[in-house]
This record gives sequence, structure tokens and C-alpha cells, in this order.
Amino acid sequence: MDPAKAEELADILSSGHWTHDYPITVDRLRKLGLETSTDMPPEIYALMDLYPQPAGRRPSVEYVPSSRS
Repeated sequence: MDPAKAEELADILSSGHWTHDYPITVDRLRKLGLETSTDMPPEIYALMDLYPQPAGRRPSVEYVPSSRS
């Protein structure tokens, strides 16, 4: 990747376009010009199976409106 494109990409990825928990998809990465592969060795899937994730996601921060008094 040429330096100008690398700098543009670094700016996009670090300037707050997405929150830290927003998943950047393979399609989006490719559109950004990054070589991306979805090939994954079976060992990686076996490792991931050892750490199951909860089915429902709970927000880590919750807004609770209250009156100011």
C-alpha cells in the first residue's frame, strides 16, 4: 500500500468513525483497500469453542433519564 493510502486508512480507522465495539465487516475492509481473507484454520475454531460468548448482548452503559432537582 502506498504511504498516502496508508495514511488515509490510518485516519479513517482512528478518527472515531466507529465505536470500539462496532464490527468492521470483511466487505468494509475490502472496500477500504485492505487485503482480507476469511480462511480460518480449524484449530482457530476449536480454540474459539473453548470460550463461548453469551447469546444476548447487554449494553455495558445504560442511559437512565432522571429529573435534575
